[in-house]
Amino acid sequence: MTDVFGAEFLDRLHSVGAVKNPASFEALRTQGFPNRRVEAWRYTDLAGQLAQTLTPSGLRINQEQSGLFGPNPAVQTVEGDALSLMNAAVGGEGFLFEVPEGARLKPVFARFGPMAANALVNATNRITIGAGAQAVLVERWGQTDESWMNSDTTIDVAEGGHLRRIILVEDGGAGTQTHRTFTTLGENARYDALVVTLGGGLHRIEQHADLTKPGCHAGLSAIVLKRGEEHSDFVTNVRHLAEDTTSDQQVRTVVDDRATAIFQGGIKVAQDSQRIEGDQLSRALMLSDRAQAFTKPELEIFADDVKCSHGATVGDLDQEALFYMRARGVEEAAARALLVLAFAREPFEALDLPEAIETMLDGKVQEWLGVAGRFEEMDL
Repeated sequence: MTDVFGAEFLDRLHSVGAVKNPASFEALRTQGFPNRRVEAWRYTDLAGQLAQTLTPSGLRINQEQSGLFGPNPAVQTVEGDALSLMNAAVGGEGFLFEVPEGARLKPVFARFGPMAANALVNATNRITIGAGAQAVLVERWGQTDESWMNSDTTIDVAEGGHLRRIILVEDGGAGTQTHRTFTTLGENARYDALVVTLGGGLHRIEQHADLTKPGCHAGLSAIVLKRGEEHSDFVTNVRHLAEDTTSDQQVRTVVDDRATAIFQGGIKVAQDSQRIEGDQLSRALMLSDRAQAFTKPELEIFADDVKCSHGATVGDLDQEALFYMRARGVEEAAARALLVLAFAREPFEALDLPEAIETMLDGKVQEWLGVAGRFEEMDL
């Protein structure tokens, strides 16, 4: 076998009969997994994951509303990045979520996890939103051990459709989650996504969006909460391929202890794609001197009539705001928690979430801060 990064891991997969698509597997054997010499992976190292011995397993789906999710077969491809090729090679069956033309769904909730302990889970998912349809989808991806969950999700939003999607990536163990989403938007369609990632060992979440018709919009936001030795890598790639399209990226990161968080945000404007607006803002709070936060914006603009902006800040809590609250009798721990909570809530505004979902997410942030239920009397 070619001496590529991850060769022994691939040998183990082959030896246990996990390969379902030999063509995809051979493409992966030739390519290998990305190492830190690859620019897009310079901050994230898969060496620990590839040293594991994991049991190939299926994806467990628990849905609160029955009958809305169907099975989606794995794709057979010899193209794409290494993690997508692994998904195809192992033949991971995922979910299919379809919203018919003109439908208006109440919020849909689903939980996803491995069907075995210390498992390697690969899943290929598909979401389609019909013309004029609207849906709110809340996905909760979680595990409690050292499993590795890897998925590819393809989304098509037809003319005038609108999908609001919340992806809660929450682990109770030191597991790995690597998820990629590829979205295509039709005329006047909208895709608003919020990724919330906390816990776990390594999380790399990618959001790719192609704005192919006039009037469409992509909003890609994230709330990253990391502590201990946890690692998060949030990647976006928005391609404005048609005129009169807009995008907005809002990322809020909080890192403590020795945690690491990365945001790699891309905006690309194709030639002749005029009257484009693309905004990107990343803000990070570092609650420890040993924590690390990296921001890497990338703008490629080949048109003239364009309004694109990007900004990034990394720092500690606002000391003036902290002093103001302390002067009014709020103890320091509570004051710091309130400031972090307000900071993490900022991406909520762009999504106009139903109150129940916002309350659920707010509770997750408070749990992470260790102040769940403490501020109820303040009507936050």
